[in-house]
Amino acid sequence: MEGIPLLHDITVLMAVSVPISILFARAGLPTIIGFLVTGIIIGPSGLGLVTTHGEVEMLAEIGIVLLLFTIGIEFSLTKLLSIRRAALLGGGLQVTVTMAVAFAAATAFGLDTPAALVIGFAVALSSSAIVLKLLVDSGEASSSHGNQSVAILLFQDICVVLMVMVVQGMGEQGGTSAFALLRGLATALVMIAAIIAAASYLIPALFHHVARLRNREVFILTIVLVCLGSAWVAFEAGLSLAMGAFIAGLVISESEYSNQIVAEVLPFRDTFASLFFISVGMLLDARYFLDNVGSLVLLAAAVMAVKAFIVIAVGQMLRNPLRLSIIVGLSIAQVGEFSFILMKLGRDYGILSSGAYQTLLAVSIMTMAATPFVFQWAPAAALSAARLLGTVAAGASAEGRRRMASLSNHVVIIGYGLNGRNLARVLKEVGIAYLVMDMSPERVREAKKAGHRAYYGDASHPEMLRRMGIEKAQMLVVAIDDPLSTRRIVKSARDLNPNLSILVRTRYIKEVEELRRLGANQVIPEEFETSVEIFARVLRDYRVPANIIQNQIDLVRQEGYAMLRNPSMSSQAMAELTRVLEASVMDTFYVDEKSAAAGKSIGEIDLKRLTGATVMAVVRKGEARTNPPPDFVVGEGDIVVLLGSHAELNSAIGVLKGPGGGPPA
Repeated sequence: MEGIPLLHDITVLMAVSVPISILFARAGLPTIIGFLVTGIIIGPSGLGLVTTHGEVEMLAEIGIVLLLFTIGIEFSLTKLLSIRRAALLGGGLQVTVTMAVAFAAATAFGLDTPAALVIGFAVALSSSAIVLKLLVDSGEASSSHGNQSVAILLFQDICVVLMVMVVQGMGEQGGTSAFALLRGLATALVMIAAIIAAASYLIPALFHHVARLRNREVFILTIVLVCLGSAWVAFEAGLSLAMGAFIAGLVISESEYSNQIVAEVLPFRDTFASLFFISVGMLLDARYFLDNVGSLVLLAAAVMAVKAFIVIAVGQMLRNPLRLSIIVGLSIAQVGEFSFILMKLGRDYGILSSGAYQTLLAVSIMTMAATPFVFQWAPAAALSAARLLGTVAAGASAEGRRRMASLSNHVVIIGYGLNGRNLARVLKEVGIAYLVMDMSPERVREAKKAGHRAYYGDASHPEMLRRMGIEKAQMLVVAIDDPLSTRRIVKSARDLNPNLSILVRTRYIKEVEELRRLGANQVIPEEFETSVEIFARVLRDYRVPANIIQNQIDLVRQEGYAMLRNPSMSSQAMAELTRVLEASVMDTFYVDEKSAAAGKSIGEIDLKRLTGATVMAVVRKGEARTNPPPDFVVGEGDIVVLLGSHAELNSAIGVLKGPGGGPPA
């Protein structure tokens, strides 16, 4: 019964974590903090309720593997290539400078070179697990600061490979040569390339054959095999377990199975990832923390401040807007989960003393616990700092400003993504004056190559809107994946031009009310428009005439957007609309020379009495006669549009076909 102690500890762990997590959730605090507190309470220095700490750490490592696996799926190779500049330059500078500053500080406190180097490595890393979860939960993963944060975090995660080799080299040999490090790094890069190449051929083929079985249990087992198997192969090749899982996720991200895989993995990932944060809390010596709480809090604050300042400085070197740099700097100012791996290696090899290890561990946990609060506060702090310093993002040149001064009644397009690109192309073709602004230099260059007047800048700053001539513009279109910036742009634009027509594209229906309150005239939620497109395509497949489909689209949009504008009536009205749409189905019938309906009037056919179906329209030579009167004669070549339940429509089509096809007498 060797498994009984582990089962007991897992039960105790869950029994303590659930009520604590509920309390933190009701208080509006992140559950991650609840997990850390749980670990401290049940750990060896707390109540000592857990005895199989090694086994819990093993399960926690599985959580990190699953977490990086799903992160790899959600951030595809295509997306990684699009942010390579931010990853290589931004991430490279951040890691190098942070590591150097932390190394110098540790040396100044009297630590020897190996210990200072381990501390430098640990402090340079940030928490992918926490930051990515916060970005996804807030809907900001695709925003400008989300992309910048992800780029730097991914570079840090790749650097973990080299850092682990350096620490292992110092521990095993008392030091390591530059040649050995370069050889190890080259080997790691070759292995990463080999794993990606092999996985690109094997994994998609495997999932293709498994999916054809239509067996959910086998599909889930295959997911676990690919995830853990890739982690094991990477580990055997000298890489980290998490790196192998991340690579597997990247490969799968380009396949048609990625969404289903994420859906199946999420419950396992969240469960095991919670064990990771609990296990981190269990490592902390509560007595050491309480004895040194004052100095530890100051040290944690200093670490976050220095890391944030370095990221902000790097962002300014790369000519990013100050507001963007501040948000990114504050978001990734914590110490990361991979730092615990380095700390543990340093302790096991005797590089770090017990006091240095506990100090670094306590500081790391405090920075992690503070991150959700700093993340929420970062946008407001960034905007205030940008205004205080009087800085704005780089925008139009002097010549460009003179040209914009002559503009009036023009359209300002914020964001040159898919929506902005299509809108700019159409406005150019019809001859309507417009300007484009985006925070991506690559997109600005792309827009200029396409012949558009495009400028680089942060439109959430009122001065940038002024430079775009917003006070004389007729319309503003906001099409960016950044909910916070979108709200600020709408508010600033409405303050600068009360008569401006503001159209906003947003991802979720829940954001409509807030955007309209801030001044948007029209808000297009992608969720709602996607549902409209789905039913329109279904009707087209049933060969419903285009004008009838358009009537249905107009009806649903009218009802739907009225509900969105008046939330107080949303529940009742939406329920009524849903009931009508669910109860009614539309179909069409083509009248040929063999049809019993040819040459008969609507009254003679009498579908309503015989079947319960309603004739909504008759389409003749491309023109629709809606609600045709009883004396309207149906002719050969007409299309009869019917509305009713499935059973009613089946009966109606039988009547229209003729003998043998109608309902029983």
